[in-house]
Amino acid sequence: MKILFSSVSNPRYEALPDYLASALRRLGHDVVRFDHRRMIVPGRLRRRLPILERLDSDRMNRRFLRTVRDLRPDLVLVNQGSALRGETIESSQRLGARCVNWFSDYPHEFNEGLAVAPAYDLFLHGASHAVRRHHDARQTGVGWLPFACEPEIHRPEPRAGTGRPPRVVFVGSHYPERQVLLRHLHGLPVEIRGPGWERAAWDPHVNRMIRGAAMRPSEWRRLFTEAQIVVNIHYGAFGPLEVAGDLANTRVFEILACGALQIVDRQGDVLRLFREDEHVLAYSSGEELRDCVERALGDPSLRQAVAARGREEVLAHHTYEHRARCLTDPRFTGMVIPVKPESAARMAGGASA
Repeated sequence: MKILFSSVSNPRYEALPDYLASALRRLGHDVVRFDHRRMIVPGRLRRRLPILERLDSDRMNRRFLRTVRDLRPDLVLVNQGSALRGETIESSQRLGARCVNWFSDYPHEFNEGLAVAPAYDLFLHGASHAVRRHHDARQTGVGWLPFACEPEIHRPEPRAGTGRPPRVVFVGSHYPERQVLLRHLHGLPVEIRGPGWERAAWDPHVNRMIRGAAMRPSEWRRLFTEAQIVVNIHYGAFGPLEVAGDLANTRVFEILACGALQIVDRQGDVLRLFREDEHVLAYSSGEELRDCVERALGDPSLRQAVAARGREEVLAHHTYEHRARCLTDPRFTGMVIPVKPESAARMAGGASA
């Protein structure tokens, strides 16, 4: 299949678009990349002068359509891409392409996605809550497709952590809700790494845990496998669904694939995809987070068993090759969203994931 894949490219930071493009190519598809964020005018000028934003956006949409005319793809696959207008997508369909959007970054640009979704043959969200919001707006052709892992990248390092005392790590940007939760781990062997944590240097409950700023993906993957225990706190944890999204973030899948025990806040989608105490440990408060960490530190057998089962589950059902098969299958309409989070999610429309 010939695929035009439109996404954001960042050569210094591999992410979902790179993992998905690689998976599609491994499945034998001919993939051509397009960057819908590549503009001529710098963003700071476009934000100050709306006319420049409009002119640059016009140019990018024309460039996209020229690419579709030249390539004649069977599938136009877009990741997020609200800069691509509805009329651009509709013109691509008239040129013979099926158009699918994996609008994965909830809640970023949600309203823009809501506006452009009807133009697509299929519009997929990484958060099941976002799908419900589309249904509330009486939109059809919208489904759920969570994030995934890339086994060739997200994997345990050989002999990592062997013979070393267990460590607990959290990797992620500073947000107030994360600081509040991590304060409960004061006195435990916890390392916090990520951008913005200098803003918490005043806090005696977390300042001794802070170890560094931003990390490249290769660095935090190594840290996950060495640490053995990884805490995951979603953006907006325990806040309004419109902020937190009730989703399973990328780290859910990547931590599991790296072979670490994951201790994660109880997001609905996490528990729809993975079973608590079998694949992950979960918490709903700072006190429960501390209980989970202390339990894991004191029980090596628990750490190893849950981590092993979690890795087995994520590799069996949640890799980017699984997602690539769904995105290229015209029968696929999205993963079934179970009524009860504890139920395991299965695929709709006859597609295998």
